[in-house]
Amino acid sequence: MKNLSHLLCIDDDNKIRELLEIYLSSNNFRVSVAKDSFEAEKLTNFFLFDLVILDIMMPNKDGIQFLNHFRTLDFNTPVLMLTADNQIERKKASYSNGCDDYLVKPFEPSELLLRIKKLLNPRFNKNISSKRVFFGNFEFDLKLKVLFKNNISISLTSTETLIIEYLTQNLNKEISREEISNLLGDGINLRSVDVTITRLRKKLISDHDHSFLRTIRGKGYMLVSEYD
Repeated sequence: MKNLSHLLCIDDDNKIRELLEIYLSSNNFRVSVAKDSFEAEKLTNFFLFDLVILDIMMPNKDGIQFLNHFRTLDFNTPVLMLTADNQIERKKASYSNGCDDYLVKPFEPSELLLRIKKLLNPRFNKNISSKRVFFGNFEFDLKLKVLFKNNISISLTSTETLIIEYLTQNLNKEISREEISNLLGDGINLRSVDVTITRLRKKLISDHDHSFLRTIRGKGYMLVSEYD
C-alpha cells in the first residue's frame, strides 16, 4: 500500500478545519487537525508531518508565533500559511519566520491542492528564498508572490498570481493556453484562460503603454523582459 503524505492542518475555525480534513483526505492525504497552536505543538511532538497548513489569525498564540517556535525544532518540513490578510508586511513576517508558501482566504480548493503538491515536490527544494524577476519597470518577488511596478505593489487575484508566477519562471518563452489551463486545474477552460490573461495584460502596462504580456498568435502567450 502506498504511503500517504501526512498533513497537519491548524485552524481555529471548526468549519474550515472540517472541510480541509474531508477534502484533503478525499485527495489521498493522511490528515491530522489542530484547533490552536498548543494542540498542534502536542501533535508535532508525536508525529513527523510531511507538510503543515497553518492559519495565521488564531487566539492566544497566532500562526506566526507557532511557526517561529516550530522552526527552532524543524527546519525542513514545508509550511503553507493561510490568512484572510493579504498585506505585504504580514507576508514578509510569515516568510521571515520560515513559511514556504502563503494562500489568502477565500481560496479555491483546487488551488490549495496545487500549492500542496508543489511544496511536496522534491524539485521545490531549489532555493528561491529571495529570487526576484525584473521586466522593465516591473518586479515579481517569487517568495512573497507580489508584483511591483515602480516599487509599488499591484493587486492580483489568486489566479493571476499563479499565472504570473509561472510566466516569470518562463520569461521570454512561449506558453500555450493549454499549459496555463492545466496549471489552474480542472474546470478551467481555454476561454476562461483568455479572459484572465486579458485582465492581467492590462496590469502589466509599462510607462510607455506597452504590455509585457504578449499574445503569440496560434501558440499562446509570452512574458517578455524588454520592449519591442
